[in-house]
Amino acid sequence: MAKIPHKIQERIKAALRRFKPLLKAARERDAGRADTATLALDLLSELFGYDRYSEITSELDNKESVFDFSIQTEGQPRMLVRVSPIGMAPDDRYLLATAQYAQMNGVDWIIMTNGIAWQVHHVEDVGANAPETPVVLAFDLLQMQPGREAHLGTIHLLTREGHDKAGLSHFKLRLEMTNRHYLGAMVLSDAVVASVRRELQKLNPDLRVTPAELRENLVKGVLRPDIVQSNETRSLMVHLQKVKEAELEERRKAADPNRFASRKGPKKKAGATSWTAKPGAKRKAKASGKFSKTTNGDSVVRITQKDAIKKVLKRSEDAPTKPAGRGRLLHWGK
Repeated sequence: MAKIPHKIQERIKAALRRFKPLLKAARERDAGRADTATLALDLLSELFGYDRYSEITSELDNKESVFDFSIQTEGQPRMLVRVSPIGMAPDDRYLLATAQYAQMNGVDWIIMTNGIAWQVHHVEDVGANAPETPVVLAFDLLQMQPGREAHLGTIHLLTREGHDKAGLSHFKLRLEMTNRHYLGAMVLSDAVVASVRRELQKLNPDLRVTPAELRENLVKGVLRPDIVQSNETRSLMVHLQKVKEAELEERRKAADPNRFASRKGPKKKAGATSWTAKPGAKRKAKASGKFSKTTNGDSVVRITQKDAIKKVLKRSEDAPTKPAGRGRLLHWGK
């Protein structure tokens, strides 16, 4: 957990020493819900550090409300608190209604407490009619010892300072990443199986074992069947595979950013094209191949196709007579 500043540690220790006798006395006299709510309000202010006048709003007078307090930061509700009598366990009967209200108003956290036991639920939208509310944090204030750092860290997650640093969100992520289903999916992933195979081959270079054999042994002999066969583990394995594929694709793009530039798109079908003249443009005259006579009587073929043609075939009447049977000799002019 994150390091707790000394000032906050001293506040938590002092509040625990002050409120533990009060909570025990309230439980012995079986205090009602109203008295328990007063104690919970004092705890939210003095132990957890929320300002009772600007950050905590009361809904105790609203009989239609499903929660008792709303904790706000920067004018936006962040947590909803439902209080039960101190002699009863936190009442889950109002949890669903409170979660539906939280979902409609963008609140992520619900606190269920009887003053002694505190449960922090996270509101998750799963696309169904009712949101899910898994327990992220639970503790008993009478069991919290001021001299134990782990206990102080647990309480600090729910304080104003811890909430500002997303302490609960990080704690929830830590629980999700280290639960048995996630760890089981990680053990069965390609990366871990390949790593185990490499280590085995280091111990015995002649060993020939395939990843499929290793994965089968892990499934049948190492991991518990309820973990391997659970839908959560299977969905996590699919998620890890997608993450791996996305990472490989990013590496390919980073290695060669222009690898898609040389790819040609699908060929378009050749269609009939029409010539459109530009404004002021004229069509070129067709090449003329007619014979004309020069001043000396020679016949010349006039070719006007391109300037690159520099030699013209010229027929001269002064050419020698062609031998019989071999055709007529032509005189090539320069």
